[in-house]
Amino acid sequence: MFSRLVIIGVGLLGGSIGLAAKKHGLAQTVTGVGRTEKTLETAFRNGIIDEYYLLQESVPPPAHDDQTLVVVCTPVADIIRNVFAAIRHFGHSGRLLITDVGSTKTKQVQEISDTRFIGSHPIAGSERSGPDAADAELFQNRLTVLTPTKFHSADNINLLRRFWQTLGAHVIEMDAVKHDEILAVTSHLPHVLSVILTRMVREEERPLTGTGFAGMTRLAAGSPEIWRDILLDNSGHVLNALHRFDIQLREFINVLQSKDIETIERLLHEAKSIVEK
Repeated sequence: MFSRLVIIGVGLLGGSIGLAAKKHGLAQTVTGVGRTEKTLETAFRNGIIDEYYLLQESVPPPAHDDQTLVVVCTPVADIIRNVFAAIRHFGHSGRLLITDVGSTKTKQVQEISDTRFIGSHPIAGSERSGPDAADAELFQNRLTVLTPTKFHSADNINLLRRFWQTLGAHVIEMDAVKHDEILAVTSHLPHVLSVILTRMVREEERPLTGTGFAGMTRLAAGSPEIWRDILLDNSGHVLNALHRFDIQLREFINVLQSKDIETIERLLHEAKSIVEK
């Protein structure tokens, strides 16, 4: 599908993309680009990439007729800068398509007007990080959201769609603002609640935690730097999600205070039925 796949940021997601792309033969060459040589060496040793360069180094440009895909897998705060760097470096030659894996999309769509960039968000991941956590099956039967605009060509949208589908993902298209609004509830709010619960339990209470607590707080083990950027970038929608949560919390408090057995049971049944759907 591509002469070269360039992955900027070969951590969990970037590494998983590299492994899956090599497994399915999607690129003649998989190139890793990153900040630290140690991480790139690990990715190379693990068979994720065929070659690597540090961010400050010059990556050899593709031939004029080569199809190149650049996937930016860096923290949200660095995505726009790295997309523009890829455009400057690769844009003068070859057939170029650029995407990212960021958990927020509105700012990228607003600030990157180049039609060779189409935002992607594979809704897949783990609390683990780094190339050692990479998994070629990470995207299997998971959802990937594309956020194209009316200015993007159908050919590029379809090419990117086929790329993610070949990695095993189901692909949908969505407006960037709507994406960020929904993900604030389904992804960013759960992380905040996991952090709150982790901090709430006192040290002397921790020996009495079980699998339920571990399941609820697993998300808090994610990279603080990555999640700092996500929460700041999508702060408006996350605050709205927290207000929605506060309404639900107050309802539960009122029901418990009134010892309303029927309502407590109804709320529990409603939640159980939603989870089991």
